[in-house]
Amino acid sequence: MKTLKTTTLLILVAALVTASAACTFPTGKGGPIGVSQRVELADVSLDSTAAERAEALRILGEMTDLAAADRGFVAAAPFQWSALATIAWPINHRFSPDPSDLNSYYQRLDLARQAEQVKQQAKTLFAHRSSRPGTDILGSLVAASEFFAFQPPGPRTLVLSSNMWAYSPSDGLNLKKRALSRAETARLVTKLAQTGKVAQLSGVCVYVVGAGLDPGRKIPNSIQLSMRNFWRAYFTRSGAFLRSWTPTLNTEPSC
Repeated sequence: MKTLKTTTLLILVAALVTASAACTFPTGKGGPIGVSQRVELADVSLDSTAAERAEALRILGEMTDLAAADRGFVAAAPFQWSALATIAWPINHRFSPDPSDLNSYYQRLDLARQAEQVKQQAKTLFAHRSSRPGTDILGSLVAASEFFAFQPPGPRTLVLSSNMWAYSPSDGLNLKKRALSRAETARLVTKLAQTGKVAQLSGVCVYVVGAGLDPGRKIPNSIQLSMRNFWRAYFTRSGAFLRSWTPTLNTEPSC
């Protein structure tokens, strides 16, 4: 009898633990996944094009629909010079249905309504380029890492819409100037890490869209490859997974 009571108690405890875990996070095929977070940063510096900004807006719409479907976060901001001082996250929304909607059909309607509101708010987000030169990609990535740091656990996706031609003389960063050797790239990334300029993006899936834009076709392939190698080394040091490096994004922006 004592053995039966002990066994029953253990089963009840296990059931309570399982129920608690199920209430904390939604569960996917691989177990608890937490709250999904999708963030987009779009370069609106002086050399950005209308086509680039339109692509950034299209991607944001797709990210919004995905966030609504899995009841996660979506956030977005334009950036150019001095990103840390200027990024204010004008898009920052957590999708959660109205608790009074007990029917799943009406919950979906409410989430779709929220998604449409976010899209309407975003329509002018990347409409105009900055009148000032300079692209602070490093600062924008640090801003994204700080945003993620205050979010609950869950899969994290970062879309960076930029030509990635970072220029920061104080950091020795001028990716258009010449091709860097592997050793030079390693030293530069190490220097940035030592000065706190490598963002902490552990586990974040990164999609880079529009890198290497060269309308005049004046930049040699060697420099294009050097720039890509630098950013690959940077994202590796940051702990991120570089999922895509393409002119436009043709895959689902999800981690």
